[in-house]
Amino acid sequence: MKRLLTFLLPAILFTGCSTTPGDAAYRAGQTEAAAELYRQGADQDDAQAAMKLGLLLNAGEVKPDTFGEATSWFEKACNLGEVSGCHNAGVAYEYGKNGVSVDYNKARDYYRKAAEQGYIQSQYNLGSLYSNHYFPEAITGYIWMLIAEQQAKGCAHNELCQWILNDPPRHRSHLKARLTTKQIQQAQTSAAQWQATP
Repeated sequence: MKRLLTFLLPAILFTGCSTTPGDAAYRAGQTEAAAELYRQGADQDDAQAAMKLGLLLNAGEVKPDTFGEATSWFEKACNLGEVSGCHNAGVAYEYGKNGVSVDYNKARDYYRKAAEQGYIQSQYNLGSLYSNHYFPEAITGYIWMLIAEQQAKGCAHNELCQWILNDPPRHRSHLKARLTTKQIQQAQTSAAQWQATP
């Protein structure tokens, strides 16, 4: 089983200048007030507010019976264009957390949305779904693993990127072992030509 790669760092998201209504309340330790302001912002289609409310719920800082499930806010953030919302919705569906059941198809769809926009964690997690045999197309998984590896080379000083390069679960090698030489070459060509979509 692969290690969970997720981007749930509320301490980082809520520091610095206040950019989303609710940030100042959060920094002041008024979590419930912050969550209410995030909900108001999310209801007005603020993707960052939806994401931050999802993070508060995921971290257990506020209760789902008051603010709903984290995944619904991640999905809303994703639908509003917040790529990390797509990733976190994918994580929720892959592991059956934050109010949803395991659904590998939904996990794959959300990871793909983020992966296609260059989100490295989703590229890796998407490839791992194929490595873990949730989907049969090993070549697709291998392409995403190669893309993640290619992206990680550009940030090798970062702990996450180093982890992807090292690939402790050995997803790249597991996928590669299921491919023919021709498929490996096709995957390498596809990965080399890949570009993120805006």
